[in-house]
Amino acid sequence: MPPLLSTTLGRLRRLAMLDDTVYDELRFDAAATVPAIVVTAVGLFALGLGGWLWWLLSDLGETGTVFIKTVVLGTVFGLIAWLVWLLVVYSVLRRLSGLTVQIEQLIRAAGFASGVLVIALGMVITPISFGVGVLALVAWAGTTQIAIERTIGRGGSDVLAANLAGFAAWLVMMSLLSTGTNQIGPGPFLAEAVWDAISSVSVTFG
Repeated sequence: MPPLLSTTLGRLRRLAMLDDTVYDELRFDAAATVPAIVVTAVGLFALGLGGWLWWLLSDLGETGTVFIKTVVLGTVFGLIAWLVWLLVVYSVLRRLSGLTVQIEQLIRAAGFASGVLVIALGMVITPISFGVGVLALVAWAGTTQIAIERTIGRGGSDVLAANLAGFAAWLVMMSLLSTGTNQIGPGPFLAEAVWDAISSVSVTFG
């Protein structure tokens, strides 16, 4: 196994065991930047796949098209929106506290924090699909909060505000992509797309 892959998997394993000292290591490991982005992409792919499995098992039709939209395109747009999330964190921290964060360090820490999104694969359990999807997103926001705090060396209301603002931006972007005809938002956003489709039909025939 290549050393970089072995190190990445080892760090993810440690994070799964709640060892947040991993974030301290990531601050100074420039080689972990690309793996961090890959971890985020894989996490978002898992989020999209979990939602698609729910769609498939719910027999809602157009499974191939929805897979391309919510899993493939959802991962791409979700990754772009994640970078916007981090830019919001950077901007808010700079405005509220005058703190300048090294964006590469932020990407590395927040990227590895995204591994928690694999929880969303549990959306295959249809009776609790939506709840699992929401849990995955809440856990993601939480692990990202820890990652940011370890990166800058402190917590505080300004750090929480910055992360919540970034997370809100991500949610809004994904929500805008989730419509009855374009189910691009991953995971629980598919439920929003279904609701939008139902609402459109109700308005048309109401």
